[in-house]
Amino acid sequence: MKLIKFLFSITAAVMFLSQSNAQVSLGFKAGSNFADTRVEGIIGTLTPEQTTFTGYTLGIIGELPIKSGLSFRPELNYIQKGFTVSQSFDVEVLGIEMPLGAKARTRINYIELPLLLKYAIGSDLAKAYFIAGPTLGYAANAELRPVASLLIDFNLPRVNINLNNDIYKRWEVSGTLGVGGEIKAGNGKIFADGRYNLGFTNMLDNPIVDLRIKNQGFNVSAGYAFTF
Repeated sequence: MKLIKFLFSITAAVMFLSQSNAQVSLGFKAGSNFADTRVEGIIGTLTPEQTTFTGYTLGIIGELPIKSGLSFRPELNYIQKGFTVSQSFDVEVLGIEMPLGAKARTRINYIELPLLLKYAIGSDLAKAYFIAGPTLGYAANAELRPVASLLIDFNLPRVNINLNNDIYKRWEVSGTLGVGGEIKAGNGKIFADGRYNLGFTNMLDNPIVDLRIKNQGFNVSAGYAFTF
């Protein structure tokens, strides 16, 4: 809770320091998130192959100018994270080698609050920008989707993951770094950016089997912001 109060204190301080007569922006965005994980611990070396999980992200953004080129950009986003674990092997049927396999797609739905600083360069018509800052996330729910493979994939029933289990950590602190561009359009601007997100806290921590998992990933999004 102290961390949450600290992050909101930063937000309030930046808003107070922003120029009172400066134009602010409010907008929305949508995009794709290419999520992955970092596995640590002894058991992590024994886990099957992991591949990227592709989800989507939606959000609203605000922008408060601080001084020339520099602004504060808070966001409130819904974002899907996760990973896919797969295992494959061949079996012989009537003298023919046939590939068999199994996958487990884990999806975790987060509500995130990025508190970013943005620095933009360019003209009034078009700008490039850089963004960086901390992100606070909360895992709302999660599910596991088993998939069996025999020439083609067969989706099996979903299984809900109990995030209230002590090994799961709903709250997540991460860092965000990205680049983007924007162009003036009507009473606002069209923008797009790509960003890398690195989790600092464990999403899963199981000391019994020495397994720790942190989120990471790259996402791209585009949107429109109105200027007031």
